Amino acid sequence: MRWPIQRQLLVPMLLVIVLASTLSSGVSAWVGSRWARREESDRLSRVVATLSDANFPLQESVLQKLAGLSGAEFVVWDAQQQAQAATLPLDADVRDRLKAVPETGPLSDLSSNPLVEIQGRSFLTAKVPLRRTATRPLSLLVLYPEDRWWTATRGAVLPPLIAGGVTALAALVLTALWARRFTRPIARLSQQSESIASGDFQPMPLPNRDDELRDLTLSINRMVEQLTRYEQQVRRNERLKTLGQLGAGLAHQLRNWLTGARLALQVHARECPLGEHAESTEMALRQLGLMESYLQRFLTLGAGRDEAVRPRESSEVPLIELIENVLSLVRPRGRHVGVDLQWTPPTSLVVIHGDRDELQELLVNLLLNGIDAAAQFPSSSHGAWVRVELHRAVSNRVRLRVVDSGRGPADAIAGQLFEPFVTDKPEGTGLGLAVAKQIAESHGGSIGWSRSGETTCFELGLPA
Repeated sequence: MRWPIQRQLLVPMLLVIVLASTLSSGVSAWVGSRWARREESDRLSRVVATLSDANFPLQESVLQKLAGLSGAEFVVWDAQQQAQAATLPLDADVRDRLKAVPETGPLSDLSSNPLVEIQGRSFLTAKVPLRRTATRPLSLLVLYPEDRWWTATRGAVLPPLIAGGVTALAALVLTALWARRFTRPIARLSQQSESIASGDFQPMPLPNRDDELRDLTLSINRMVEQLTRYEQQVRRNERLKTLGQLGAGLAHQLRNWLTGARLALQVHARECPLGEHAESTEMALRQLGLMESYLQRFLTLGAGRDEAVRPRESSEVPLIELIENVLSLVRPRGRHVGVDLQWTPPTSLVVIHGDRDELQELLVNLLLNGIDAAAQFPSSSHGAWVRVELHRAVSNRVRLRVVDSGRGPADAIAGQLFEPFVTDKPEGTGLGLAVAKQIAESHGGSIGWSRSGETTCFELGLPA
C-alpha cells in the first residue's frame, strides 16, 4: 500500500495537535462547567444566608425581589409542612410534590438534587433550614430552573470547545500548507529522476532554502553531470568500436597495398640505382613505413586496444636523434606549404626509456599539427614557422615543446582538443592529437597546450 510522504508528515502531526487541542479544550470545558455550577450554587447560598440571618418577616414580596435577583423560585415552609410564602402559585398537586422533597442541607451542586416539574417546567430543588426556634422552625425550598442551570453550564463549556475546534482546524490548514513546502520539492525531484531515467540529463534549479532538499538537488545535479559524461564516453566508445570494426577489412587491403608498393620501390631501387636521388627513394620508403605504423595505431585506437597488436619495445631512445629523424620526415611537407621548421638541439645528450616507433609517431603528429596550423594562418610579420624546443626539467623529467605561429584552436573545441574526432580543420580527422595523448600517457607522461600572444605551444612531459 502506497503511503505518501505528505501523509506520513501530516497524519502524525495532526494526531498530536488534535489530541493536545481536544485534551486542552476538554479540561477547560470541565473546569468551566464546574466553575459555572459553583458560581450559581454560591450565589444561591448567599441568598439563603441572607434570608437565614434576616430579622424581617419572610413575606412574599421579599421572596419575589430575591427571585428576580437570583433567577430561582422560593417557598418557605413551617414545621407542619405548610407554605408560609411562595414566589409561584401552589395548587394541591404542586404542594404534595414539594412536600416530598427531602431536606438537603447546605447548597453545593444542584445538578445532583431532586428534579420537580411544575407547569411544564423542570426545577432543580434544594431544601435548607432557615432558622430554628423552639416554637416555629422554618425551612426554605429553592427551585432553580433546569434550563437556566444548563444554559449557564453550556456558556462555560462551549467557548473552550469552540476554541479547541478552531485551533484544530487552523492546525490542519497550517500543517497541510507546511507539508506542501516539503512535498512539492520532493515531487519535482521525483519528476527529475524519471526524466533522468528516460535519458533527459538536464540539471534541476536549486531551491532557495539551504536545507537537506538543496543538498539532495545538488547530488542529483552531480549525478546528471556524471551521467552526461558517461553517455558521451559510451557514444565515443561506440563510434570507435564501429570504426575499428569497419576498418578491420580495410586494414587488410591497405596493408597489402602498402607492402606491395614498398616491395616494388625496393626492387626499383636495386635494379635502377638513382645516384644522387637515392635519398628521395629512401625517404619514400620511410614514409611508407610510417604510413603503415600510423594505420596500425589508427586501428588500435578504433578497436579500443593499446597493446594487443604489437608488444611495446621499451629501450633507450636518444631524443635529439629522434627529433632530427622526425624533422627529416616532415620537412618536405613544411617546404611544400611554406612553413619554416626551427630546431636548436641542446648541448647535452637527452635519453628516455620508451617505444621508439610510438614516440616517433607522437612527434610526427605534433609537428604535422603545428605545420598545418601555421600554414593555415601564417604570421603577418615573421611568416609561418614551427619551433621545436627540448629541455631537461626538474625531478627527472624531460620537457619537449612544439611552438607554432598559428592562431590556435577554435574556442568551441579548445576543451576537447585531445578527444578523438575533434578538429576544426576542413580536411582533418581529429585523431592525431588523440593518438599523441594516448602514447604520452602510456609512457607515464603528459601533454597539454597553451596560447601565449600570437603563438600556440604544445608541451610534452616525459620521464627521463
